[in-house]
Amino acid sequence: MKRILAPLSGAVATSALLAMLGVVVPAPARAYDITVTSPLVPQAEVSSTLAYWLGNGARALAGATPYLLPVTIAATPAPRGDAEPGGDRGVVPAVAGARRVPGASRNVNLPRTAGRVFFVGADHRPHWCAGTSVQADHRNLVATAGHCVYEPGRRPSGAPRTYRNWVFVPGFSGATAPLGVYPGKQAFAHQDFTRYGDLDRDYAFVSVHDGVVPRRVALSGAARYAAFTGPKYRTRTGYTGVLLTRAGRLGDKVGEQGLAYNLPVRGSLAVFGYPVGHAAGTAPTGLHRSYGRPFRVWDLTQKADELVAVHAPFVSAGGSPWLAAYRGGRGLGYLNGLTIGTSGQSIALSPYFDGELFHVYDAARHERVTSPA
Repeated sequence: MKRILAPLSGAVATSALLAMLGVVVPAPARAYDITVTSPLVPQAEVSSTLAYWLGNGARALAGATPYLLPVTIAATPAPRGDAEPGGDRGVVPAVAGARRVPGASRNVNLPRTAGRVFFVGADHRPHWCAGTSVQADHRNLVATAGHCVYEPGRRPSGAPRTYRNWVFVPGFSGATAPLGVYPGKQAFAHQDFTRYGDLDRDYAFVSVHDGVVPRRVALSGAARYAAFTGPKYRTRTGYTGVLLTRAGRLGDKVGEQGLAYNLPVRGSLAVFGYPVGHAAGTAPTGLHRSYGRPFRVWDLTQKADELVAVHAPFVSAGGSPWLAAYRGGRGLGYLNGLTIGTSGQSIALSPYFDGELFHVYDAARHERVTSPA
């Protein structure tokens, strides 16, 4: 259910996104409900979750299919006379991660923070969405679409159900995880989405466990295979084990995007995503970038009256980040949108990043857990 948001006291006006921002903007706590999950992947299940995705030649990673929003949005431009969402503007700064290794990647202007989230859906099959690392106290937070964490459907009573074996893989390419695999720890979302399916609140922030970087090694003989304690599998030609090297905290490894909220809907945004469709036909592969100028849209038949949209040359996966003031040399900007779905073949849709989103994010970045759902 929608709430009218009062201006955030203590926030600063960001004509400064304007000055590349650089200040953390404090905001008071709010009384509305935030859904906090029990652990997505409890510590005791981290090993089995990694084995699911990395065992058997990482077949589950390679065979996962994109998970799309299960409803159709027919977005139309919001009336010009309709007031834009209000509230004082605010920003949270981006944080750099480990220095890039020269020559390690030709995609030097793409953010290392972006990647895919993988999970086992309600149909018991592996699926994926997109996500990005975002600034947090413990350097361990991923932003994605709410429907990439929670099973769809209204639940006026009872806890919302989350997907199983949830992991984040930054820099995912060709079933490899060069920057590590990070199992989900705790998810934070707006209760208007988790209980009522409100698409204006289709976002989630997930803290993750420390990651591991997998490396395949040949195991000589059945005895060594039996003694190997990590993910492992047999092939027609022998035995393979997957060595897991500690990757540490997500933000330390790949950096963290900043976050901006209550911005005017007019500045150009960089949209990064793994395409699942293309306006002209076949989707390109790998992480791609496009630029778009957002505009306000709605679809009142779907409880979606505060969405923003950009024209995009490809249809990006749910959870794909939209970054304001993006600098390719640093690979950092300010998260100001994320794809939840499309209208037609060439319009990407995101919730408007307002003060209510900031409060969900603020609880997640501090990992303030009060009463898990």
